[in-house]
Amino acid sequence: MFIEDIRNDFYNVLLGNRVLLLVHYDVDAVCACKILQDLFKCDNISYTLVPVGGISELKSAYDENNEEVKYVVLVNCGGTVDLVDILQPEEHVVFFVLDSHKPTDICNVYSDGQVRLVYKDEEENIPNFDDIFRDDEEDENSEESEARHGLEAVVERRRARKAWEERRHTLMFNYTQFSYHGKPSACVALELAARASRCTAAALWAAAVATAAHAALHCRSPARCLLDAEPLHRYVAAAQRNTPDDDAHQGARVVVQKDAWLPLYRWWSLEAAISHAAALAPHLRLHARSGAARLRQLLADMGFPLQQARQAYGAMDVELRRALLPALEAAAPRLRLPAPTRAAFLLRRAHAPALAALDAVYALMGLIENEETPRAEGFQQALGALATDGELEPLRRGVAAARRSLEAVARAVHGTLAARAVMLAGPFNYFIVQEGSPEAAALRGPLWLAEAARWVGAAHAHAPRPLLASAPAPHGRCLLLGLPPRFDQEPRNLFGAAFEQAAAKSGASVSLDFVDSSIISLPTSQRAQFLDALTALLA
Repeated sequence: MFIEDIRNDFYNVLLGNRVLLLVHYDVDAVCACKILQDLFKCDNISYTLVPVGGISELKSAYDENNEEVKYVVLVNCGGTVDLVDILQPEEHVVFFVLDSHKPTDICNVYSDGQVRLVYKDEEENIPNFDDIFRDDEEDENSEESEARHGLEAVVERRRARKAWEERRHTLMFNYTQFSYHGKPSACVALELAARASRCTAAALWAAAVATAAHAALHCRSPARCLLDAEPLHRYVAAAQRNTPDDDAHQGARVVVQKDAWLPLYRWWSLEAAISHAAALAPHLRLHARSGAARLRQLLADMGFPLQQARQAYGAMDVELRRALLPALEAAAPRLRLPAPTRAAFLLRRAHAPALAALDAVYALMGLIENEETPRAEGFQQALGALATDGELEPLRRGVAAARRSLEAVARAVHGTLAARAVMLAGPFNYFIVQEGSPEAAALRGPLWLAEAARWVGAAHAHAPRPLLASAPAPHGRCLLLGLPPRFDQEPRNLFGAAFEQAAAKSGASVSLDFVDSSIISLPTSQRAQFLDALTALLA
């Protein structure tokens, strides 16, 4: 069931109770968790935080931590599966689900109150209850009574039931055929913080990072991203109005201003940032022999000497730094590049450089998926990197890890495109990151593999097709994820339902354990067998 009042029906219910907080490993979930943690701290709500990576981890985390717990809050996990069926909870346990993954499982939607959904996205076209659920016992009793009045009544009753079942199948197919993302969970958590009169700079910043993540990772269409960010813009403007000018320099504050849409350019060199920007690099065709010449041409059109563009951004000439945005905007159309600047959220702190929300997105990705750090430890570091004051070391570690991962993504993509290793399999394209390659370790997780897939997909934008990307995973398995053909404009994904059907037909040992249904894992030895079944299914 959907709750109607996020404060009274959700947050006030938790007051005075111990809470189990289960959070998925993604940027939006970390940001929402940060907002909820700050709220829980203010109201002395005791909680146990457990990050989870999939359905099996969700079940294990619940089984290990459900003692004396009445309320469970799930962030970006649990919404797309039947929670009661999977977790088998006691009747008194209540689940509050804040999940941006869609579509929401229909059993959760029509739960009698044990599963309570915190937010309903306006895109969700949920079927009516009577079209999905039917009382079989009542049907049997009706059929027995009608049998006394003749065969025709029984036949008509069965015909009606068959028609209902066919209609139900059609409705459920239409409802579940695409997976997609709803409004960022951190933006919903920010609404709760505002209702509780605790719309702090930390809450604004966490929501800003989540909004930037949905835009940068193409979780939502550009129009939806603008609508999602509209309340955040209002809260940021209100915070600026309520902050006296003489106090503005004393603490952190979130501002909105035009900025270059380049990853980590304040922490890197300008040339490196452009070379590793998934929004620009594919259009510069950096994988081709002439790619370096195009990049130099762009810098020349901007009026930036190579010596300046190749040194750290902070060491560049001050006049060049001031001219960066207008120079980028003027030079981009000459090479037919997409708009390189946009309105962005920045965190301004006393005696520290401005921090862009886009940079924080990549820093959090670098901490969550870091081959040198266990995931649970990386999750805690990601929470620390969202701090608006205090220790900056987690953020610096995240930036360093993100730079290494972006370099690995670029090498993998350049190698794939230069070798023309993007294969055509009838209805879709696919590419494989080979086991043993230098980049394989960095792309073992879905976040960075998806970044590589988007880069490859953008390089083939002239002939858009669905795209599959595969990378090696531990224990002789491989990761497989799918992108829709126009992921940057309409990110609804059909691969979730297709993977499930292909798994049943191929007989491969496919794991559908991921929260995002467009991501699966399977034995590397069965990958070709599975791709053949998927090709036949989608042909």
